[in-house]
Amino acid sequence: MWSPHGQTFETGLATGGTGQAMTDSEAIEQDPFEDIAFGTWLIGQHGRDGWIGDLARAAKADRGFPRHGDPDAVRLHLNKMQAESDMFEAVDDAERLWAPF
Repeated sequence: MWSPHGQTFETGLATGGTGQAMTDSEAIEQDPFEDIAFGTWLIGQHGRDGWIGDLARAAKADRGFPRHGDPDAVRLHLNKMQAESDMFEAVDDAERLWAPF
């Protein structure tokens, strides 16, 4: 089960789909004229308090997390990982914050 509290999600280095490890700054670095992918933006929220921060920290540690995905890709991943319902609510809240970007 994918849960920030149980720490049962996959851990390891972020690869960004390239097979090579990415640093945190590479994961959130973005050209100001490009859209920020929801997954990338979410991982950048790992310093937040609350459920969004919990979700971001879990996503950062999950090698299979859709870093370049939209909110629906994140929900699909959470569903596959049998995430707690609170994580889906956190995605909804995070999507509202991300939408202006």
